[in-house]
Amino acid sequence: MCGIVGFLGDNPEKILIDRLKKLEYRGYDSAGVAVKSQNKVNIFKSKGEIKNLENIIKTTENACLGIGHTRWATHGKPDEINAHPHLSSDGKWIVVHNGIIENYLTLKDKLVNDGYNFYSETDTEIIAKLLEYYSKSGSTLDAIKNTVNKLNGSFALCILHKDDNHLFFVKNRSPLYVAKNADNVMVASDVVCFKGFSEEYYNIPDGYYGFADSNNVKFFDKLGEVQLSTSELDLCEFESETTFKHFMLKEIYETAPSIKNILEHYSLKNNRKQFDKIDFSKIKKFKFVGCGTAYHACLVGSDMLEEKTNVECNAYVASEFRYSNPKIGEDTLVVLVSQSGETADTLAALELARQKGAYTVAIVNVEYSTLAKCADCYLPIKAGVEVGVASTKAYCAQLAVLYIFSQIIYEKMGLGSFNLDDLENLSKNFEYGNVTEFKLLADALKYNDRIFMIGRGVDYYSALEASLKIKETSYINSDTYYAGELKHGFLALIENDTYVIVFATDKKVLSKTISNAEEARARGAKLILLTCFDFKPHELDNFHYVIKVKNANGPLQSILNIVPWQIIAYYTSIFKGINPDKPRNLAKSVTVE
Repeated sequence: MCGIVGFLGDNPEKILIDRLKKLEYRGYDSAGVAVKSQNKVNIFKSKGEIKNLENIIKTTENACLGIGHTRWATHGKPDEINAHPHLSSDGKWIVVHNGIIENYLTLKDKLVNDGYNFYSETDTEIIAKLLEYYSKSGSTLDAIKNTVNKLNGSFALCILHKDDNHLFFVKNRSPLYVAKNADNVMVASDVVCFKGFSEEYYNIPDGYYGFADSNNVKFFDKLGEVQLSTSELDLCEFESETTFKHFMLKEIYETAPSIKNILEHYSLKNNRKQFDKIDFSKIKKFKFVGCGTAYHACLVGSDMLEEKTNVECNAYVASEFRYSNPKIGEDTLVVLVSQSGETADTLAALELARQKGAYTVAIVNVEYSTLAKCADCYLPIKAGVEVGVASTKAYCAQLAVLYIFSQIIYEKMGLGSFNLDDLENLSKNFEYGNVTEFKLLADALKYNDRIFMIGRGVDYYSALEASLKIKETSYINSDTYYAGELKHGFLALIENDTYVIVFATDKKVLSKTISNAEEARARGAKLILLTCFDFKPHELDNFHYVIKVKNANGPLQSILNIVPWQIIAYYTSIFKGINPDKPRNLAKSVTVE
């Protein structure tokens, strides 16, 4: 997590604050900037959101250079001491860092033995101290090169030196990009920072470092200086100006436009042509891999594809995948799902799949991401930038593209023809539901410490994602169970007036699910039913509340099922006085393991 930005040019304070706000989705535990003017460096830090930093920062006269950081805490509590930038003992080196230095304790012990003292609990401070240590016996660039050679882990760095007017940067397994216009240079964790600054950017490879001055940007690998070509800045982005109070609500209501974008993109055969490189006669199994919301999408996608092709499909949590000795090889296609395309555990799964000779397909929102660039094929979900930490439109877009993926595989395996009928019907008949009713339900749920959600099959996957939205945004302990498992332990938790949300949109198990719900009601539970079916009035007497969604009559029912709960989660958060865009302790782009 964490976001870093560097800027070489006039008025760096303003640019740094503005760009850090664009990176705040990566963490908002603390923030800080360092601004250089001649041989003087001013540092400002604050706990909490960037607006707190904005309130204390002062303009530095004749400033020409600066670096900034917004933090998601990994090493050390979120306070001003642990906030970046971090300093060397002599005050000459200033560093901001995204990532984790895995061998920092070993390095710290050696530096302590050499007489260095440490003021913070972070792994980043050792980088500043190492830079000082190596600068005693070499040039500034040599110090950076020697320091980087000692670091194990993931790190994107922006570095200043008090007596030098260059902006230094390093990239290894954490995203970092560089852009230049006629007069200025910017380094950032996300290319969204370059909008309005430059039409092109450099995508820095792992293991590279470099520096910029007012005239040039230079890049180096272990062998020396290298030349990099630029990429065109092409952001799929919905209008950033909005009348919505929060990004989460804005993005929920961008679900329907996202689905239209997906239809337009994948209606063109050329956008599916990349799959021609895969020999589908060899493929005997499919593995779907993702984290959090993306994992829930994998569960749905796995079921979609298995139902469509009758080929073995399984879904895995990315953080467990590479440690479970997965049985994959040349007969396997591994599907990796991620909003950001920079999720560390998902990238590790990609690396393992490639080592074992499996084909890889990325389903990803950020088209310039590492995952998109490194997989054999990638399918963009075309949802546009998603800022809210709790994923909404991106989840629905992932499900839509997983449906398209199942159609592609169905065609490539010679089982039938590709068509988008289900998705076209969904787009034409998409509904968000009765928001007034959702608000009433959110108002009732806000008083609860815990709720339960149940379902069978794909409905269980919808319950998992709905439960996650409630947990993320309102901090209510929401648990999810297969409906058939109630009598195997879960019923012991039911008390009078406990809310149990019942997902019942799968006709083949509808009667079973309703019977399971009755078991909970008999123990005092208040039942909330989400269904796409019509019931006789007396059949609903035992339900405290009913959410009726449209019947998609196919594999895309999960999209219609989740949208009401995204809206309910949003308003539950609002009614509890919580900012749904910035849940405590979370960040959107999880770039550390």
